[in-house]
Amino acid sequence: MKKLILLLAITLIWGCSQANESDNETAVKKQVAETTQAVKQDLQEKVDKEVKEAVVEQTAEAQEQAQEVVEQVVEQAAEQVDDHTGHNHPISTAATSDYQAGIHYNVITPAWDTGRDDVVIYEFFSYMCAHCNSFQPYMKRLEADLPDGVKVQRVPVVFYPQWRPHAQAFYTFEAMNLLDQVHAPFFAAIHQHKKQFRNIEDVADWVAGSFNVDRDKFLSTAKSFMVDGQIRKGMQMMQAMNITSTPTLVVNGKYTPNREQMRSRDDVIKVAETLALQEAK
Repeated sequence: MKKLILLLAITLIWGCSQANESDNETAVKKQVAETTQAVKQDLQEKVDKEVKEAVVEQTAEAQEQAQEVVEQVVEQAAEQVDDHTGHNHPISTAATSDYQAGIHYNVITPAWDTGRDDVVIYEFFSYMCAHCNSFQPYMKRLEADLPDGVKVQRVPVVFYPQWRPHAQAFYTFEAMNLLDQVHAPFFAAIHQHKKQFRNIEDVADWVAGSFNVDRDKFLSTAKSFMVDGQIRKGMQMMQAMNITSTPTLVVNGKYTPNREQMRSRDDVIKVAETLALQEAK
């Protein structure tokens, strides 16, 4: 009898043990399934976000490129009409002393305090902007023609989150004395070679491989408080001077050429240079 009771007890204990093991196995399977589902959902959200950002970025770039082509065609057509009809655009006929506020240029109110003794021409731009890319030869000529006491200062704008790494890149180039060497090639990498820089790490890989720059030093500079502060100040300037498109020139924080009245980019440069020289007197 005692043996029978002992046998029954052992059987019950074994049965409970099996039941607990089965319960534990079920719980583990459930936890694994839940974890797997959570990981899948997280990955899907990240993929969806990256796809959405890529679509927005490519759409914006395509729109800018299409608009640039249209502007170039219109500019060429206007020049041909002028050649055949002798008609001159208001900007072309105006003597430099006749440039008028509200017509040839707009006045920024209140003016932005540049905090500088010299005269500055701000160029609000983005490396992602196709117009800014094609505008660079004009800016190069402008800088070459400016007298002492008049300087160009570039301000990278961040209209979209995808443009932030490019603003980071600009200020990092500047901080590491790379700007003269890298500015034009970075534009070319994006617009001629169609290279995509989705984050600052991508830029670091490119600049390290192309210009033998220390990648870690580049990244530490790009992620510094100094660069972050410069980006924030640039956004503040953009808002204060009501910058809504690129490229936009602002003379000494006061005036911006009225591009709607311009026949060509040369006219934009001419008005900006004239206003800067007047400010320098």
